[in-house]
Amino acid sequence: MKIHLIVVGKTNQSFVQQGLNEFCSRLSHYLPFELKIIPDVKNVKNLSVEQQKVKEGEMILQSFQSGDNIVLLDERGKEFTSVKFAEYIEKKTHTGAKRLLFVVGGAYGFSSAIY
Repeated sequence: MKIHLIVVGKTNQSFVQQGLNEFCSRLSHYLPFELKIIPDVKNVKNLSVEQQKVKEGEMILQSFQSGDNIVLLDERGKEFTSVKFAEYIEKKTHTGAKRLLFVVGGAYGFSSAIY
């Protein structure tokens, strides 16, 4: 199974980018891993919050494939300890799906289409 981390918008903070690069490098030694950064929506000052979420959602949905096991990292989701999260991932990797996608939404969360 390949693990994917999909995030909306890239960071301009160099220390965050360095940490992300280090994390990706370490993780790829243990399992197939890919980071995908979905670009920020353009001209957001002309869009409502809901319109921004819809546009981000459309771009996120393009990353999904049939049979993917998708985990939304959302403030309204379940909270896990490290051990419980490891058990959750272990369970997900045995579902037969080829890809496990962790998805981080934009500043305002996910559109209803993503849920």
